[in-house]
Amino acid sequence: MSQVALRAARGMGFNHHAYVMKQPVIGPESDNDFVCFHDFSADWARARYEPLRARRHEDSDARVEHVRAGMPATSWNALGEVDHTRRDIGQRARNLLRSAGEHGLRSGLTIPLWTPGIDWAFMTLTTDATTDLRALRTTLAPMSYFAHCLHSALRRLQGEACRPVLSRRQREILQWAAIGKTTWEISTILAISESTVYFHLNVAASKLNTRGRQATCARAVALGLLSI
Repeated sequence: MSQVALRAARGMGFNHHAYVMKQPVIGPESDNDFVCFHDFSADWARARYEPLRARRHEDSDARVEHVRAGMPATSWNALGEVDHTRRDIGQRARNLLRSAGEHGLRSGLTIPLWTPGIDWAFMTLTTDATTDLRALRTTLAPMSYFAHCLHSALRRLQGEACRPVLSRRQREILQWAAIGKTTWEISTILAISESTVYFHLNVAASKLNTRGRQATCARAVALGLLSI
């Protein structure tokens, strides 16, 4: 999976990546509750990723707080600028971002991930090519989609619940949604109402235990229910 992430990151112009997931701890903490892979330097990983194994560190980490607050994927830079987060979280992230700059990580994306049965998860991608957040915004959608696909595939490999069954209509609608068609466009293509499209998307999301169209499509692809 790390090699898949590496190829996707490099293909979109990013130098480094990391995926981190923490499952709810029942009883003593163990390594089985924490999943992390990355291609950062050992120093950066030791300072900013390995500590997330411990509850006392994750509770004070701005990235984890961003995820738990239900914030969307965000771009940031080493100057302390952060898109799409609460002001207080952005302020708490400044030391982390300055430290990133000192390690040559000039800017990047942080993408929150969610599926049932986890506490929190996110993927980070970094670049040394720019500090302009406008240049990164065009990568948010494709890299968010990739991150959700990767996360869903990992959860499936971990033995998540049995694959759900989608109806023919649900698969049709997700197939069009996965390639970027709007609700109106899907309704026109399939000659059905927009409310019917919304209905089937919501039912599919419920079956797949996902939130949002992008995550639903990503999980359907990861489970082999769609091919794009």
